[in-house]
Amino acid sequence: MNNTLIAVLFGTLAFPILAEDVLWRVDKGAQAYCTKDKETVCFVVVNETVTNVSAIESKNIGKLGITLKENYEKVVTFPSKWLSSTNQGDLVEFTTQAWLKSKRYTARGMVFVDNNGKYIHQ
Repeated sequence: MNNTLIAVLFGTLAFPILAEDVLWRVDKGAQAYCTKDKETVCFVVVNETVTNVSAIESKNIGKLGITLKENYEKVVTFPSKWLSSTNQGDLVEFTTQAWLKSKRYTARGMVFVDNNGKYIHQ
């Protein structure tokens, strides 16, 4: 299976991500995605404004209330649903899955990015 790669520019860095890992707004005018090297980095891109919303992973892990993030065997965060887009901004749901002792735990959280690119955790 061939996966299309997209290079997403952030500052002077380019992050190659799989096209299927990008969540697009219905009108294709905005996107959300996460990348992971050592740490997860999540972004919402609206009208060429890139907003870092990485804090959603820690907030989702906190919702689980089981243990600290570093105690999980594996943690994966991804944008799961574009909830709304209005003239005030965009609301996107992110899902975090964390494995502990081979059991998977899941938490979801929403981020709101206003039209100026300001991230507001919901």
